[in-house]
Amino acid sequence: MDYQVHEEMRLIQRNALQQLKENWKWYFLLGAGLAVIGALGIMYAFTATLVSVVYLGVLLVVAGFFEALQAFRLSKWGEAFLRALLSILYLAAGFFMIFQPAINALTLTLVLAAFFVISGIMKIIFSITRHVPHKGWLLLSGIISIFLGVLIWTQWPYSGLWVLGTLVGIELLFTGSFWIMLALKARKLSV
Repeated sequence: MDYQVHEEMRLIQRNALQQLKENWKWYFLLGAGLAVIGALGIMYAFTATLVSVVYLGVLLVVAGFFEALQAFRLSKWGEAFLRALLSILYLAAGFFMIFQPAINALTLTLVLAAFFVISGIMKIIFSITRHVPHKGWLLLSGIISIFLGVLIWTQWPYSGLWVLGTLVGIELLFTGSFWIMLALKARKLSV
């Protein structure tokens, strides 16, 4: 039984590697596209910030519509009322983010700064009080998080105009680089 499961796992792995090798060009194009969008996001951080906030607003509006549909499908009045209320909240927040992205970028940036500071403090405390491998890296990560949070906070409200777009751009650039490297590696696979 163990041998059969092991063989099935090897077959699944070989099939996955074969598909990866056959489609490496698509992964490369995905990575290149993401890297280009990420670089543009860094270069045009203000626009990327506004686009990110509008995108989040659109997601909230879509969630609001689904909550409304769910509210109308429920037979219990109390649950339907709560769903309808949640739907209104999602829709209001989403439309506000879509039509006032600059204001929301400022608010989200301030929340992000607070998150960086709090998470940095928690990382430092954890690295000092716990026996974890590579605690020096965790300590350094905490210090960097606090530094970034304080930097964003002291630059606020101006940081609200570029921070979100820059961070999204960096994320897309690194994700794109990952897909490019994976594609190039997959191209050379011998399956």
